[in-house]
Amino acid sequence: MSVSVFDISLSGLELQRLKSDVVALNISNSSTVARSAAEVYRPIEVLATAGNYSDGIGSISTVERNVEPHRIHDPSHPFADDKGFVYKPAVDSVREMINLMTATRSYQANIQVLEASKKLIQWAIESGAK
Repeated sequence: MSVSVFDISLSGLELQRLKSDVVALNISNSSTVARSAAEVYRPIEVLATAGNYSDGIGSISTVERNVEPHRIHDPSHPFADDKGFVYKPAVDSVREMINLMTATRSYQANIQVLEASKKLIQWAIESGAK
């Protein structure tokens, strides 16, 4: 089975869309608090494995980042534990924005590949018809 440039670009678009969704999820949960480190939201990231040259992306998965949550001393908070601490996700907004910009640029690049491929196919059809 052969894989076309369209299939490869579409798998790239899917990957970049998922990365953008994950950034939105991480940012939207960045200000949540929890009663314990075990209950706090863990930021996630997207992992992609490369297939061979003609396969494009092999597989896409999401994993929790291995980061410790922020422990904040706030005894007056309703979610404070018995020692007065609340836990916030370790979401780095700068990292998230870089991930979003990278995903956006990569998405745009995949769109350009699709458009260029479409123009080449149209040119080949028009050239063959003459």
